[in-house]
Amino acid sequence: MNVGDRGSLGKGRLEMDLRLDQGGFRLAVRADVGDSAAVLGPSGAGKTTLLEALAGLRPSRGRVRVGELLLQDTANGIWLPPERRRLGYVPQHGALFPHRSVRQNLLFGALERRWRRGGAVPEEWAELVDMLDLEQLLERYPRHLSGGEQRRVALGRALLARPRLLLLDEPTAGLDPLSARRALASVLALRRRLAVPILVVTHRREEALALAAEVVLLEGGSVRASGPARPVLADPAFLTQTAAAQGRWENVARGVVERQDEAGGVTEVNLQGGGLASVLIPYHPDLRPGDSIFLAIDAEDLLLATREPRALSARNAVAGRLDELIEAGPSIYARVGPWLVHLTPAAVAALALAPGCAVWLVGKTHSWRVVAG
Repeated sequence: MNVGDRGSLGKGRLEMDLRLDQGGFRLAVRADVGDSAAVLGPSGAGKTTLLEALAGLRPSRGRVRVGELLLQDTANGIWLPPERRRLGYVPQHGALFPHRSVRQNLLFGALERRWRRGGAVPEEWAELVDMLDLEQLLERYPRHLSGGEQRRVALGRALLARPRLLLLDEPTAGLDPLSARRALASVLALRRRLAVPILVVTHRREEALALAAEVVLLEGGSVRASGPARPVLADPAFLTQTAAAQGRWENVARGVVERQDEAGGVTEVNLQGGGLASVLIPYHPDLRPGDSIFLAIDAEDLLLATREPRALSARNAVAGRLDELIEAGPSIYARVGPWLVHLTPAAVAALALAPGCAVWLVGKTHSWRVVAG
C-alpha cells in the first residue's frame, strides 16, 4: 500500500475510522463510502469537524485511506500533514487570499504541481474557467465578489491542484435559490468531466441526493446510519426527524428537459424512475432540451386522490398505488413509490386510505423547483 504517494490520484473508496476530542465534544466516525458521498446531520453533529480532520487540519486518532493511499494510521505512527494529503478542501466561506486577484488565487492551487514554470498555465485552466464562469472575474479581488462567486473561485483553486478527494462544506449555504442551483450544477459538471471523488457536507437532503450516491448521517459526533443515499434518506426515522426539524419533507428526482413552451409558461421534464413519466414545471429560459436536472417538490405540495382527477388547474396527475402510511408525530406520510405525500389523520380516514389501494398523485406546476442543473 502506498503512503502519501504524490504521483497517484488514488481515486476510489474513502475509508475512515476517526476519533477526536474537542472540549466537551467527541467525534467518533467509522464509515466506508465510494467516490461520491455526503455527510448530513443537524448543527453541532460534527460535520465540519470531520472534514477538517480528514484534511489534516485537526489532529485526530485513527485511520484514513483514500483508494490505495494511506493518509493516516496513528496506531502505526502514520499521520500525513495537510500538504501531503492532497485533499481539496473548500470551506463554507471560500477562504480566498484577500490580497490576491482571482487569477492569482486560482493559480495558487497549481503551484504544488509546478505548473507555473516558464509562465505556463495548467492544461485544465481554460476548461475550468469556462465551466465555472470565471472569465470576467479573473482580475477582481475577493472583496469585490459575491458569496457565490467566491465559492466558485475556491472550487476552481482546489480542482487545479488535482486533489485525490474534494471536500465541500455546505456548498450552497447562504446562496439565493438561483445561485445555489448554479453552484450545484457546476459541481456536478466538474465531477463528471474531471472524475474527481467528492465528500460533501450538507444539511439539505435534496443537495445530498443531487451530488452523492452514498450518505453518512451524523448525530452528536457519531454515525447514526450510512449506505446508499435514497434508502438511507427514506428511512421513516430520518423522515420523522427531518420533518420535525424543518417542518417539511422534500421529494427529489432526476430528470431530463424534454421541451420548452415559452408561450405556455412551462418546461416539460421527463423524470427518471419513480413511476412519473413527465411533469410540467415553471418555464426556465436558461434550460435547454436534453439538460439533466434535479427537481424537488415538498410533500405538502403533492395531493392524493382516490379517483382520476378532472378539470383541475394542476397540470401534473399520475396514477399509482399506495405502498405504506408512515406516522410522523401528528402527521402521516403516504408513500407512493419514492414519493411522499403529507396528510392529516382526518384525510386518511375520510379517503379510507390503506396500503395497496389505487391513488392519483397531483402536483401544481409551480410547486416544482429546479435544485440543480
